[in-house]
Amino acid sequence: MALYGNKGDWSEPYALLKLLSEGRLYLGGDNFSMIQDIFYPIISVLRHEKERNVEFTYNDNIIVVTNGDFVINIPILEFVKNAKLCFDFITKDKKSKGSFEIPEIEEFLTSFSLNTLKAKSKLKNDITIQVVDSNTFLNPSLGFSIKSQLGSPSTLVNASEPTNFTFIISGKQLTESEIFQINNTRKFSDKFILFHKAGCNLEFESIENLIFKSNLQTIDYNFDKVLSEILLMFYENDNSSENTIVKFTEKVTLKNSIGYDLSINSSMYELMMKKFLTDYALGMRAAEVWKRDYQATGGYLIVREDGELICYHFYFTKNFEEYLYNNTQLETASTSRHGFGQIYTTQNGIQKIKLNLQIRFIK
Repeated sequence: MALYGNKGDWSEPYALLKLLSEGRLYLGGDNFSMIQDIFYPIISVLRHEKERNVEFTYNDNIIVVTNGDFVINIPILEFVKNAKLCFDFITKDKKSKGSFEIPEIEEFLTSFSLNTLKAKSKLKNDITIQVVDSNTFLNPSLGFSIKSQLGSPSTLVNASEPTNFTFIISGKQLTESEIFQINNTRKFSDKFILFHKAGCNLEFESIENLIFKSNLQTIDYNFDKVLSEILLMFYENDNSSENTIVKFTEKVTLKNSIGYDLSINSSMYELMMKKFLTDYALGMRAAEVWKRDYQATGGYLIVREDGELICYHFYFTKNFEEYLYNNTQLETASTSRHGFGQIYTTQNGIQKIKLNLQIRFIK
């Protein structure tokens, strides 16, 4: 069966081939720069297939591939050649978004029993890399999720019904015609214009999913309120360039409705947001109780647009937090699929609306 996938899918085997061909793991800096003078020699790479793990180790100029059933020796030059070939195929059609196959690469992958493009889905990490850390004299095994700039940006916080926030419509009781007009207005920024014209405000009531609420309290007791303010800013905004996590965090800091003493620590909101993004990247999910179980994962391996690989990992905390904070934005998910964006009236006559949280990477 032929291997078909989009650019993001093919980026996973490309990252594997590129890593093994270079034998070094480079740290990422600001704006996806590569920190040239800091790299970690690779001891081994573990790829998580559906039924087994395939391990790659070095023996001089040979890659030793072991999957439990056999051991095969492959010259590093084969990985160098196929990494370049794979990248050339992925990038030859800049506008292509659909699935495609690369028969030459598939033949090479299947020669050592890699039969899928994407790693085992139930694991948070796509690949595990053991490196040499000369600073600590340790050889840590670091789990990575592969994120590619060659395809469409991926999500960090996926939209779902548990990520809905409920707001009470206050100020006045909307008429049926006003409700009909707002509900049938497509753009949320236009909905908010109609709310303001009607003399209404939206007041945060709750996150209906108690698990997600509890998870957010592990960040800060008031963090659900912070996110609710960011959601109002986002859905009212009509300028997509202003939808970044950085800009919204700066705005809630200026507003400081929680009342933190920012004269002592002016970065309170930024620190909370970075902790939230980091925990979500490392395994937090809206509908699963979060106990900071990182499940052997720890960071992102980025396939840059030029084909170079850089990593942001919890092992290097500062870099990882800055990467997440500076490269994420809010976006609107499907209103029908996730059940939000429509005014409804409760049995006791209170008018409400739900807004949804989804965060996507910018690149």
